[in-house]
Amino acid sequence: GIPFTIVEWFVYATAIAFIIRFYKDIFKWAGNFFDKGIFRRIDIWVILFFISALIAAILTPLDGKNHAFGILKGWIFVPIVYFYIVKKTIKNLSDGRRIIDAYAFSAVILGVWAIYQYLHGFLIDARATGPFLSANYLAFFLAPAFVYSAVSAWQNIQTIELPWWKKVFIKLFRKEVEQTNLALFFIYFTFALITGFALIISNSYGAFLGVITAFIFYGVYYYFFSPWKQPLDSSIKKISVIVVVLITIFGIIVPKYDRWKFDSVVNFKGTTSSAIRLEIWQIGLKMLSKNPVFGIGLGRFQNEYRMRGKELLGRDPIRPDSLHSHNLLIETWLNLGILGLIIFLVLVFKLFVLLGASMNDMRKRFIVLLCAMMLVIVVHGFFDVVFWKNDLALQFWMIMGCAFALAKK
Repeated sequence: GIPFTIVEWFVYATAIAFIIRFYKDIFKWAGNFFDKGIFRRIDIWVILFFISALIAAILTPLDGKNHAFGILKGWIFVPIVYFYIVKKTIKNLSDGRRIIDAYAFSAVILGVWAIYQYLHGFLIDARATGPFLSANYLAFFLAPAFVYSAVSAWQNIQTIELPWWKKVFIKLFRKEVEQTNLALFFIYFTFALITGFALIISNSYGAFLGVITAFIFYGVYYYFFSPWKQPLDSSIKKISVIVVVLITIFGIIVPKYDRWKFDSVVNFKGTTSSAIRLEIWQIGLKMLSKNPVFGIGLGRFQNEYRMRGKELLGRDPIRPDSLHSHNLLIETWLNLGILGLIIFLVLVFKLFVLLGASMNDMRKRFIVLLCAMMLVIVVHGFFDVVFWKNDLALQFWMIMGCAFALAKK
């Protein structure tokens, strides 16, 4: 039989309920699908992305076809269905926040799991992994939730009731809203502490870079483009302080936390993790040079690496086996071909285009936060393979669904 996860069953059941409830809207949507300006709408690009994945699965060699269609079902089709469920569910900003809050809460649960592992020494390669076999998978899931929680806590600071923070916050920053919620501040602050600490003990440098980039991105929006922006000279000083603090954390505290890990990242020779990653990228690019148009098929990287790694590299690779290419762009190109990669990039680009859309300030600020979460995924994707996993695909399409639902309404 065809295997299904419990999450897939929930998505399918919800989709059936939505079809029954909103069948008139669905027929109306289908009838207007090819109206003028179709390529400006997100729907056509989502459907084209699915079609590119379907073609890739069909073109996958026979020995990997079952695996390819399993990926198509669990990592492409179900998450896209979830995207439309989210998009249809959201009626206002509160709905969008509730969905992301639920995701953040699930990240807190995994964070508590990881902290328990850390306190009891149940680690893999001295890194907390949560329920996963790899610490990187934990970091993939936690990093966007940490950014969301930290920024949401920031947005709800009650500076008047916390006078000892005035020296740090009031002179350095400004409140974004006149009315804040102290209870929400403590909830989000707790979420940020748990997910942040769990992220640290996962020791994923790709996630650290993604988080830093996201915070800088949000800071630039806040100080230069938001309704709460300050004079330019003041903003530059404050952005500079933020950048210095983040670089200090990453450049001083993190290396001291795990010197061996830090040395393995900055050393590109021998058998370090960076040397292995560069070698895997080389093999992946060689695969692309031989299959630039259609790629190698859905989920074929590990098999191709095993069989042709030595041939493509010209010597025995340091690591005889690799599950994926450790780069989101390379992995997407290999899986879907050049057209699939282009469509994927268009999807991400269209999310950031929403920053220029006309909407009220509070809704715009939330979409900026969603873009910051996506930026974590994109930056991390330069060093590892995000998106190409069922939970990570759901995470990606959840962010997309929330953003496009709010931009439309």
